[in-house]
Amino acid sequence: MGALGTFKALTLMSQALMYHFLEYSGKADGWNVAYYIFTFCRGVLFFVVVVLVGTGWSYMKPFLSDRDKRILLVVIPLQVFANLAIIITEEESPSDKEWFTWRDVFHLVDIICCGAILFPIVWSIKQLREASQTDGKAARNLEKLTLFRQFYVLVVVYIYFTRIIIYLLKSTMDYEFSWVSEAAAEVAALTFYIWTAWKFRPHQENPYLKLNQDEEGRGGIEL
Repeated sequence: MGALGTFKALTLMSQALMYHFLEYSGKADGWNVAYYIFTFCRGVLFFVVVVLVGTGWSYMKPFLSDRDKRILLVVIPLQVFANLAIIITEEESPSDKEWFTWRDVFHLVDIICCGAILFPIVWSIKQLREASQTDGKAARNLEKLTLFRQFYVLVVVYIYFTRIIIYLLKSTMDYEFSWVSEAAAEVAALTFYIWTAWKFRPHQENPYLKLNQDEEGRGGIEL
């Protein structure tokens, strides 16, 4: 999550510098390349982080199942295509007929990725619901289940807001107010990053760490 936040900051910094040099000299002076690189890393990391958190990796289990790995193997290559589409749409103009094709490719691939990352969260919720009824640890699993449900709702709201609401804002608002959609997107991203990092941070009260602490305690008593 820290790496994701870092690349997000680098993306914004390189984008600001790119527009600055374009305004004063008409050339990006290489900052466009940096922007595309950081955007690619940030895009891939975002989906990887959501998948890893959604599967409970390093919290409920120290490994990824074959099903989880298949999700990553689908999402990461799709993100490569999505970022290729971003570069082409940024560098070309709408006067080129291929521009609209690549724009549609980007939206299609992005929607597929957004749908794919929801599956691990749903699977984890299902597993926790079943575990709460069978393993005798209903209270602990209910706490985990509540947290996963909140995360699922947050991801759905974030995807809906950034992919639909922001698109509508860009399409309907006048040029002088185009900054509103960009500001709304960045506020949504900041909210998502802070909430996820705070809720899934490692601390003693974290429901994911209680199981490990209890097992260590029982091991010490047995010794």
